[in-house]
Amino acid sequence: MRSTFGRPIAVLGVALAVALLATSSAAAHMLAPEQIIGQLRLPAVREAYGVEDVARLDGLPRLLLVRVGPRWSEVPATQRREIAENWNVTWRHSVPEGVLAIVDASSGDSVVHFDGFGHARVK
Repeated sequence: MRSTFGRPIAVLGVALAVALLATSSAAAHMLAPEQIIGQLRLPAVREAYGVEDVARLDGLPRLLLVRVGPRWSEVPATQRREIAENWNVTWRHSVPEGVLAIVDASSGDSVVHFDGFGHARVK
């Protein structure tokens, strides 16, 4: 069975399950930042959401930078918002006062804006 994006629904389901696992695991115990980065680098997550790179920047250890490609914009906006909020909650549970930035890999422009309550607005 295929989704409307030509990707198998099972792949999207696996990626979403992995991302949600990170959130539920964070509630149960704190994940190390390296574990979160590792989960975001999983092939299923990369394919489902267009994640091209995930990294902490030298000199800005609270910041997690997620670079996404064209696939990101093909995911329905509601799903992008939910996954961005889940990633943000997970990162903030792991890193005190952590900041998540999701940017377009080619332009560097932000594709998600978080308000003061952690709610995401996607472009």
